[in-house]
Amino acid sequence: MSSDAKAIKKSVHNPIRIDPETCVKCNLCDWICPGDLIYKEEDNRETLPVIAYPDECWYCGLCQSICPVDAITVIFPDQMINCQTDVKTLLGKVIE
Repeated sequence: MSSDAKAIKKSVHNPIRIDPETCVKCNLCDWICPGDLIYKEEDNRETLPVIAYPDECWYCGLCQSICPVDAITVIFPDQMINCQTDVKTLLGKVIE
């Protein structure tokens, strides 16, 4: 892997945090994720879910809401929480 690819990989925000101590490895998060970014080996109660495509997360929170033991936390990036961009710029136009 080139140094550029490593730098890009490091800069990707991982939006899903799974607590390995709490997770019961039930596969529900993999099943419900609409972006298909969570991967869990089916019928294997030994492995944790893997966030295969963190940069494709929709931040919908379905994985967090379906988790029966609250092992999942959705982590929003700072630029989403403290957005300084005005609505007109975000939408590109104002509808009156």
